[in-house]
Amino acid sequence: MIGRTTLSRSVNSLIKQARATFVIDPRIATVDTDRMAEKKFSEIPELYTASADPEWLAKWAKYSERTAKVVKEISTWSEPLIAREISQNLPDGATLFIASSRPIRDIEAFGAARSGIQTFANRGLAGIDGNISTALGIATAHKSTFAVLGDLAFLHDLTGLIHREEINLRIFVINNDGGGIFSTLPQRGSIGFEQVFGTPHGLDPAAIASSMGIGATSITSVEQLRDEIKKPVSGISVVVCDVPNREDNADLIKSLYAKMDSI
Repeated sequence: MIGRTTLSRSVNSLIKQARATFVIDPRIATVDTDRMAEKKFSEIPELYTASADPEWLAKWAKYSERTAKVVKEISTWSEPLIAREISQNLPDGATLFIASSRPIRDIEAFGAARSGIQTFANRGLAGIDGNISTALGIATAHKSTFAVLGDLAFLHDLTGLIHREEINLRIFVINNDGGGIFSTLPQRGSIGFEQVFGTPHGLDPAAIASSMGIGATSITSVEQLRDEIKKPVSGISVVVCDVPNREDNADLIKSLYAKMDSI
């Protein structure tokens, strides 16, 4: 699996090489009328079958092989590595809730396609409010639930923990001290960036959870992460993954995407 930014680049590159491009959109008369497709339809036309283009399939296979290799080689304790490990190592039968913003993008980018688990997310990629409450609601209907939240999403919905329901939920909090997603966008490095986009909080999510009577621990290695994934989920607990600073993470993600550019 590859990230949304990298996926867009890959798809756009392949589209440019296509022999023909069709667009199907009921809004086509009023929206994006300048599309450059050879054929445009407002509804699905009568379909016909044709042999797959061997060259096209070969390109997709090459992208798939390269991305799998790049993801497998991630060894630095980081947000991409955490996403890979959680997606690969959750036990069969588990339920996974993925919070908005950076976590869902990282699972999409670096997670392994697999079966055996149920996955939930709030509609859309943005919006960090209510994620703890959403995870708790999902956990009420499942025996063993894991959730992956960024630190800001966790802090925004702390009151979701006050009731301490008798349900089985383990929350992984990716703590990069602020809005890490913005460090991967073009405004990174601009004047006032840290104050406006970085939103550093300087708080200890594990200490906060403990103060509310929730079992909590902090980890800083892949070995510790694997141990936490393997433990049976009993009651509500919080595992804070303290990761390198946001700028280092942005540089790592950029370097991973760059490995795809040579194809």
